[in-house]
Amino acid sequence: MSVFYHKQRFSYHFHSRFHGFCPSFQDHAPSRPLSVAAFLPVRLLTHVKHVFADEPELLIAASWQELESFIRRKPVSVVVIDPAADGTMNVAAVAGILKRYPSLPLIAYVTLHAPQFSAVAQLGRLGLKEVVLHRFDDAPEGFKERVERAEGNALTHEVIEALRDRLGQLPRQLSLTIENLFEHPHRYSSALDLSMEAGVAVISVYRNIDGARLGSPKKLVIAAKVLRGFGYLRDPGYSVLDVSIKLGYKTARIFSQHWVSVFGQTPARVRTRLTDKAAVESVLNWLGANGDDSALAEEPGHPPGRNGSRRRRRRRPEPS
Repeated sequence: MSVFYHKQRFSYHFHSRFHGFCPSFQDHAPSRPLSVAAFLPVRLLTHVKHVFADEPELLIAASWQELESFIRRKPVSVVVIDPAADGTMNVAAVAGILKRYPSLPLIAYVTLHAPQFSAVAQLGRLGLKEVVLHRFDDAPEGFKERVERAEGNALTHEVIEALRDRLGQLPRQLSLTIENLFEHPHRYSSALDLSMEAGVAVISVYRNIDGARLGSPKKLVIAAKVLRGFGYLRDPGYSVLDVSIKLGYKTARIFSQHWVSVFGQTPARVRTRLTDKAAVESVLNWLGANGDDSALAEEPGHPPGRNGSRRRRRRRPEPS
């Protein structure tokens, strides 16, 4: 999460008007897709659909129950809600989400009326940090920036920064793709996925990753998924099955096996015993360890070698 979301006290901001399948070959970072779930009344929802019209993952809930189903089983990274989304002010429903998923960024999008202000004041005492006011600070560009800022993941940031020197040895587009892998691990399952996004041959993905001492494509994909899974499982609302589905696994068994490979313990034990710092260190140490990764459990449907299971001789990275 961003520091703003977690560390600052509850606040909302008023602008001055109210004082209160196609490889990419571009040499720049692609825009980062957002994964947003929303439960809002029609008027506010219409604006949110406009703001996020270009995003592939905007999930619209029709009830509090459906919203929580999205949170538990879909790769949602930000939730936008109005406590009165279903026509009744329901502070308890929002409070329940804050309690069960404390690490999930939640933005209250409300109108400037006394009941809504009373509700967000109560929710602020329970952990709500972000509020956007309809027609005051919901201009599309600013609204989207607020969501993007809230979406950041601290664990991901730590790992990417720790790998920065090694990522710098890769062709730029492959380096950016690996950063995206850690940001959105549910979108990747194999070396082919990395190859397609980076616009380089699969064999080049293997050679460059191995030469930069980043393990293998398979290990990178597993590391990204397990790290994000650790972040999810810190929240009491998620089960191991929920998290395996969110991350794109076909079975929770494979997810648990990958988890044990990285952390040495089952998800049920690690979620209550491992600190964030220790989790990051475990992922980095596992990526840097030498050894054949062919013994790592395969996801069903992946042909041998497609996800980086072959052991390759270390070679120098190709020039950027």
